Amino acid sequence: MKRRYSFKATGSVFLLSAAVALTASTEVRAQQVYSSQQADSQQPSQQPPAPDAAQLAAMRRDVQVAASYQLPDDFLPRMIRTLQALRDAGLQPPAPEGQMSLDETIKRVESVEGIEPVLKSQGFSARQFVIGLTSFGITYAVTSNAGNAKDAPTLNPHNVSLLQKNPDAVRALLQEMSNQPAQQQ
Repeated sequence: MKRRYSFKATGSVFLLSAAVALTASTEVRAQQVYSSQQADSQQPSQQPPAPDAAQLAAMRRDVQVAASYQLPDDFLPRMIRTLQALRDAGLQPPAPEGQMSLDETIKRVESVEGIEPVLKSQGFSARQFVIGLTSFGITYAVTSNAGNAKDAPTLNPHNVSLLQKNPDAVRALLQEMSNQPAQQQ
């Protein structure tokens, strides 16, 4: 049986990173991000503890790695096709649990049965998929909230330009990320 998850999981991968990047200056704000993510994931109301200083530092490093990652020029249409293919196959990367590093998130994506061939068919490894979505999310979040981005990571200028030049594709990707997986009969 194929594992199916809410497509909120994909969005949560990058939204969590973007939120941490924008609010990493206080643990209270980080806890709010995790609390809202937990509520959205339709799991029991047990909340992970607020990240400690070492976890926040590691999260900031991961966010900067993703923010610096250069998206390929064809990222937007290719990611849209990838998410459509995953949805059509009833596949979805698992939602993050607690404070997960990029490497842990990549390993969880790799663990989904049947996901590798779908990603590969679209030219992505699990690593490129996770870091690409995270980079897209951080870039989108920071550029959409420039007034609140004083603690934001340094963005890859290529990615900023890519998103600015392709507003319709950005909207289409965001829409695709909110779609639900196909129901298996």
